[in-house]
Amino acid sequence: MKILKLIIYGLFAISVCISCKKSSLETYSGQNNIYFQNKLSNGTYIPVDYGVYSFGYVDPKIKEAIFPVIVMTTGGKSNQDRPYKLLIDPASTLVKDRDYDIVNDNFMIQSGQVSDTLHIRLLRNAELKKENLNLLFKLESNDNFSTSMNSQEIGTGTSKYTAYFTRFLLEANDIPGVPDFWNPARSSYASLIIGYLGKFSGLKFKLLIERYDLSLEELTAPTYAPSVASIFAWSYGMKSYLEEQAASGNPIMDEDGKPMELGIYVQ
Repeated sequence: MKILKLIIYGLFAISVCISCKKSSLETYSGQNNIYFQNKLSNGTYIPVDYGVYSFGYVDPKIKEAIFPVIVMTTGGKSNQDRPYKLLIDPASTLVKDRDYDIVNDNFMIQSGQVSDTLHIRLLRNAELKKENLNLLFKLESNDNFSTSMNSQEIGTGTSKYTAYFTRFLLEANDIPGVPDFWNPARSSYASLIIGYLGKFSGLKFKLLIERYDLSLEELTAPTYAPSVASIFAWSYGMKSYLEEQAASGNPIMDEDGKPMELGIYVQ
């Protein structure tokens, strides 16, 4: 009887495995979806539906910038070009041809590809110095793609929020404000940053970006937090650079007209 039971359990387990494999194959072979590229966070892929760009941290001579947004598809490649549908929300406050334009002539996934990159050209003007302006664009279904992969709940409890696969909000300005990771009012991480890099200034932030070839878009994203290793490398590297410049008779001055200083941990 024991042997018979083991055989029965074994056959049942095999049938469950076969059923699961069939289910996975059926899910994969479903309708193609189109969505904005997501990111890997703590081992899980989550939607990326927000981006920010500020001219406030870059050279005044720079009058435009390209902000790339990657559009992805599920399913396999096709041997034909596949147009997709992109709509601009009329409530957007970035104005076409005054504040931005889209470089792409056509919105399509080209033959043999599973992604496309939207190139949003931001135009630097006086309007961006007044306030944050935004551009909300959405992907919609058409004959080639579905948008059934729409959103995902992230987090739990009071920190729970909805992130979207099929819409993207871009904010832009020309205001050299404090990025969230350096702002004590926005991040508990900021005290560590200030301890090493010192009080925020636009000139210091600009120098940091230039010295380490950092991504402005990444650093100014609301969810960005540098690693401890990065903080150490930046602060001690900046310390060496500032000391070298001072020793050569070319001290780096900050916005207050005094020599640029770092935090108390690297004095």
